[in-house]
Amino acid sequence: MDNNNCEGLADRIKKQKEKIIMLSVASNIALVLMKLVVGVMTGLVSIVAEALHSANDLLASVIAYFGVKGSLAPADKDHPYGHGKVEIITGWIENILILIIGLGIIYEGYLKIINKTHPKLIIAGIVVMLVSGLVNWLVSVYLIKKGKELRSVGIEVDGEHLKADVVTSLGIAAALIIMQFTGIWWIDPVGAIFVGLWVIGIFIRLSYTLTHQMIDKGLNDEELVRIDAMLKCFTDIKFFHKVRTRQSGSTIFVDMHVKVDKNMTVEASHELTVKIEEKIAQMYGDVNVLVHIEPFYEVDGDQE
Repeated sequence: MDNNNCEGLADRIKKQKEKIIMLSVASNIALVLMKLVVGVMTGLVSIVAEALHSANDLLASVIAYFGVKGSLAPADKDHPYGHGKVEIITGWIENILILIIGLGIIYEGYLKIINKTHPKLIIAGIVVMLVSGLVNWLVSVYLIKKGKELRSVGIEVDGEHLKADVVTSLGIAAALIIMQFTGIWWIDPVGAIFVGLWVIGIFIRLSYTLTHQMIDKGLNDEELVRIDAMLKCFTDIKFFHKVRTRQSGSTIFVDMHVKVDKNMTVEASHELTVKIEEKIAQMYGDVNVLVHIEPFYEVDGDQE
């Protein structure tokens, strides 16, 4: 769109997305270093393993950053509709990492049951797991919320990835605490298997979201009602139909047919189109709108 205000809004959204994903990268770097130091100092293998888990999260956050950044690149000759689906591709890469984590946790739990491994309770390990869980929970809630607000699947997937880490961190801490008081060694591996199944559940849910974006699923009924109500506010619009929507990355595409007075000038109809585009941009931020103007005749009144 040519409107300066809309361009300014798009730039602000772009900068906001980059800052949000960089928060995820920074938090993961801090947690990886903290777990590695404590793991090496205490000799607790589970903490070192969790550090490697966080390193995987760090890699996922970096992937998400480049996915979000790539999706915000302007349209060009080879990609006239923009690069929004770059974010879906990187979202799938992250989602596969979530699946690998889930399967890995289940496998480790299985090995512990077979080998009857008895981990040692280390206070420093419990503390670092609790701190890790708290930090990741705060960051994940923020990322998921902002991902939904900005319609950024890359940010939302990264938030879900960190949420999986919250469960594993608190699960390890809880298992160690319970084992200290009960001496029941199998609590740790059985708990790990349940955590792994929960993480795989996240993979299934995100696969549903990513798949629908790949096949250009339209906006939900609630959003369509919002667009419908907005169009009805324009007195120059006699009738509208064929309203279609789809989402590519965080970009919303909307096209529609609008009927106006057959005597309306080209200039006036163009001004109406610009106003419609501006209204939809205010609703969704990063949008691409196409309005097809048609003449309204009395016989069209029967369609209303």
